Amino acid sequence: MKVKLLLLIYVLAVTVSFPQQLLTVDDAVGIALKNNFSITIAGRQKEISDNNAAPGNAGFLPTLSASGTYTKSVNNTRQELYTGAVIDRNNAESNNFTGSVNLNWTVFDGLGMFATYDALKQLRQIGEINYRSAVENNIAGILTTYYDIVRKGVVLEVISRSIKISEERVKIAENKREVGAASKFDMLQAQTDLNEDRSLYLNAELAYEQSKAALNKLLGRNPSEDFSVIDTIIVNKALLYDDIRLAAINDNADLQLAEKNRSVADADLRLSKSSLFPEISLFGSYNLLRSETQAGQVRSNKNNGFSYGVSTSLSLFDGLNTRRQIENAQIANEIAGYEYDSTKTNIEVSLQNTYKAYQNSLKLIELENENLDITEENVSIAMERLKLGNITQLEFREAQVNLLDAQSRLVNAQYEAKSAETELLRLSSGLVKK
Repeated sequence: MKVKLLLLIYVLAVTVSFPQQLLTVDDAVGIALKNNFSITIAGRQKEISDNNAAPGNAGFLPTLSASGTYTKSVNNTRQELYTGAVIDRNNAESNNFTGSVNLNWTVFDGLGMFATYDALKQLRQIGEINYRSAVENNIAGILTTYYDIVRKGVVLEVISRSIKISEERVKIAENKREVGAASKFDMLQAQTDLNEDRSLYLNAELAYEQSKAALNKLLGRNPSEDFSVIDTIIVNKALLYDDIRLAAINDNADLQLAEKNRSVADADLRLSKSSLFPEISLFGSYNLLRSETQAGQVRSNKNNGFSYGVSTSLSLFDGLNTRRQIENAQIANEIAGYEYDSTKTNIEVSLQNTYKAYQNSLKLIELENENLDITEENVSIAMERLKLGNITQLEFREAQVNLLDAQSRLVNAQYEAKSAETELLRLSSGLVKK
């Protein structure tokens, strides 16, 4: 009795002193979009792919560079000229400056720059799809974890009600024993079943708190941050397979990634073939030379001017490396096609299996609702019979356990249906608003 009283005082103190904030599904998703680490990383990686998809990165734009050098030297110089004159200088200083501005522009490379730019644009789209995939996967994980908390909360409430029934049963057994209508064995059996229910509650409470910590992790929050959730799992019972399949074929992130990888492989094939053609470049430069010296006959020299032209190059033989690269690119292109077909098949299999599980869970919900009504009525009848002494402790416990199991099976069926619904929406890219 002391343990029960302390437990009651603790629960009341926590409820009064630390009111929990209700966390809705929309709240959880909104927090995750701001704080979830994997979503943030995918977003930053998307920015990198956006930055890389630039004409300059593909080689379309010219390059311009500048260079300059300044040199100062001190020398001892002795020069004997044919005229017989002798020039002898010590500590003669020399100053030299050279500078240039160089422009280089590849105007034709076998259309390789076009293939590179196409690949970069495909990679940019891959970055966008990867970001969307990260959002979808995390939202799916958040929904699954959130409704797992709801399920475990319902189980806690179910066990709590079972504890109240067991406590009532203990009181009945104690009262009957006091008047000599029941044995000590009946009272001890009732107390044992009550302790069993309390043990179940403690284990269920631990699982409940662990799931809350897991959700906080997905939300990028402190694992110990407390909150409450809704108390009902509402399942969308109107999902149609044909609609889900059509949306998956058009919008599924994994399938779109496979399609973009196929486009990148095609661009890589065109890039490898560009090596078969000559490369033509334009170049130009401005050069400046200025030197001053105290030694020799020339005191200073200055030279500046422009130079420009056209260069071309063609690889005549490179050890058959170009041929090997083209063959490998063709194989990679075929592999990308196989991977697309494989991804499409896997998605359709997942859709079929998940939709069957969804339909099965909906049927189970209807069945378990019916079972719950039956077991609830059965326990009510059993309680009245227990008070009158027309039922054994074992028979009553069986009815009580049947009620506990029916309630648990119902919420489990609701959770499985919600999980299947979430997975169907993830596969069809229906979790993210477009």
